Amino acid sequence: MRAARLHRFGAPLEVDWIPVPEPAGEEVLVKVVAAGVCHTDLHFIAGAYPDLPLPRVLGHEIAGVAEGLGDVLVYASWGCGECRLCRRGEEQLCPGAQEAGWLRDGGYAEYVLVPSRRYLLPLEGLDPVLAAPLADAGVTPYRAVRRMAPWLEADARVVVIGIGGLGQFALQYLRLLTKARIVAVDRDPRKLGRALELGAAEALEPEDVQGEARAVLDLVGSDETLALAGRLVARGGIVVQVGEAGGYIATGFGRFPHEATFTTSVWGTLEELCDVIELARRGQISWEVETLPLPAVNQALERLRRGDVGGRLVLTP
Repeated sequence: MRAARLHRFGAPLEVDWIPVPEPAGEEVLVKVVAAGVCHTDLHFIAGAYPDLPLPRVLGHEIAGVAEGLGDVLVYASWGCGECRLCRRGEEQLCPGAQEAGWLRDGGYAEYVLVPSRRYLLPLEGLDPVLAAPLADAGVTPYRAVRRMAPWLEADARVVVIGIGGLGQFALQYLRLLTKARIVAVDRDPRKLGRALELGAAEALEPEDVQGEARAVLDLVGSDETLALAGRLVARGGIVVQVGEAGGYIATGFGRFPHEATFTTSVWGTLEELCDVIELARRGQISWEVETLPLPAVNQALERLRRGDVGGRLVLTP
């Protein structure tokens, strides 16, 4: 089968011919129909995680076909199943998790091996090419917004920084799950226009944002965006960081308003992904995808690196 693999940090992926993996025990072989292209893949390639075993097939937003189930979406964070986090359903936080496209081969290939059928969620009529981004870009902001919701009473101001693959979902979840007033922040005029279409009350460039916010969702995570979040958050408010752009922020008394909460939000649970699929099935959320063939993987990654993507790029084998 063809598979796009990372052989060396800092180098382009190579499209190799490798054997189709053979399932054993509870494992299930899934024929990949589509795989979303995520910023996390850029971090892997850049060497942000030097313990990543190489060569590695990247790709963790995977939709495909499984025997006996038909079209499925793959939940791609595979926990140990025994620790307290797994027992309460938060496998994405498991210290021993084996994520697709990270510690296990992922979906930039014609086939992917999944540890158990329980990680395969039937799409029941959803187009798998359209659905692939739900596995991360869809579920990650859903979890983040759910965690922020207790801070967002009616008319509370919430700022969303970064209106890309995840941002298009975050704005819709804020409208569905809260009655907050949404301010979208980005530097791309096209993305700001899209934010207004999705229900943002304001769409601004970073330097134009003024006033306090009860909550800030940072989908970028750079030094610049974290500093902006720290400047905007109100007393007793919350900043939730999702983006992994490598930024840091120093905390301490006097640096930020009293009792502001700073936290991260990581991926989502299997149950939360089921919720997102149901919202998609009901037509309550919409999102944009653009498809490229698997051999164009490096072109897709370079476009993502430049910020030349409005929604989500999806590779099709």
